[in-house]
Amino acid sequence: MVRGRKPAAEAVKEASGAFAKNPQRKNHDEPKAPRGMPKIPEAVEADEAARSRWFWVCKQLDAMNLLHETDQGLIAGYCLDYSMMLSLWEVIKGGQVSDMDEKGRTKLKPEANQFHSYSDRCLKREAELGLTPSSRSRLKAPQTEKEDEFMQWLQRGTG
Repeated sequence: MVRGRKPAAEAVKEASGAFAKNPQRKNHDEPKAPRGMPKIPEAVEADEAARSRWFWVCKQLDAMNLLHETDQGLIAGYCLDYSMMLSLWEVIKGGQVSDMDEKGRTKLKPEANQFHSYSDRCLKREAELGLTPSSRSRLKAPQTEKEDEFMQWLQRGTG
């Protein structure tokens, strides 16, 4: 049985202008996640590549005003997948993606298949987090107050 599209969040619908014609369709009872930096999980903390990616992703999401405490699991999964993808890349870089089996046939290394799988998972999670250009184009995030242009000019002049 076909399920159809998964429902879009109310914020996404609002950003796309879906309620302009029929505002009573808006779900006013949708829960709001608390904004802020999520706690880094132990598994991510232990892996150096995942840890550095964690802080990079949190910095990017915070700059776009999209960082919420409830995103911990999604960001952690993305960072661990990213770390695994990098380690698999070290194995297959240089074109070593196939071996010969005992009958002389070419066989794709399991690392090459896993690399493809992890890179696909990373891309899906990046889109979910709003880290791809196309996913960012569909979002409308709350903007921070813009600094006064005169103050920016003064800061550039003083160094």
